[in-house]
Amino acid sequence: MPRQEEISTRREIINLLRVVGPMTVGELGERLHITHVAVRRHLTSLERDGLVTSVQQRLPMGRPTRVYSLTEAADNLFPKKYGALAVELLDFLAEVNPAMVESFFAHRGRALVERYAGQVTGESMAERVEQLTAVQQANGYLAECEQGEGGVVFLKEYNCPVHQVSRRYPHACAHELDFFKAVLGTENVERVECIARGGQCCRYRIGP
Repeated sequence: MPRQEEISTRREIINLLRVVGPMTVGELGERLHITHVAVRRHLTSLERDGLVTSVQQRLPMGRPTRVYSLTEAADNLFPKKYGALAVELLDFLAEVNPAMVESFFAHRGRALVERYAGQVTGESMAERVEQLTAVQQANGYLAECEQGEGGVVFLKEYNCPVHQVSRRYPHACAHELDFFKAVLGTENVERVECIARGGQCCRYRIGP
């Protein structure tokens, strides 16, 4: 496990590449006041983690050198305010025409069904819940499923990527429930716990 000092240096490298743009090992070493060997060691770790990439660049004089830059994955390391912006947009719609808020969530729900129905095609309900769990996990919900008694399956989500929105607009939770029913092919889906209502997770009970 990397020491705190190493983590801090790697974060400085990421910040420099974000602010300055593509840089060489020499340029990074000069900015950070560390050796080229140390810079290369940190860059190797960052490349392995998929946060940094490099290309060979020819210089007017001397040998070609490698220039390092951030990958798209590194963009996720920087703070985002998407939740606050989404709430502002929904507040605006609610002020202009409250019906537009419901129309937006209904449209989003239909789009989710269209996008993911083809990935939830298991023959049994348990198989379909597992496939739906994989979809939600890939979308950042920290989802898992577990078998209950009598053929009941529970789907749990320990993270809500739209938490700021769902706290203010329960439409988000309602349409997630509708989305689950549609792709699972059953009305027997019940939300028994909700993060937006103070729960530890969003937990769904799905009947056989």
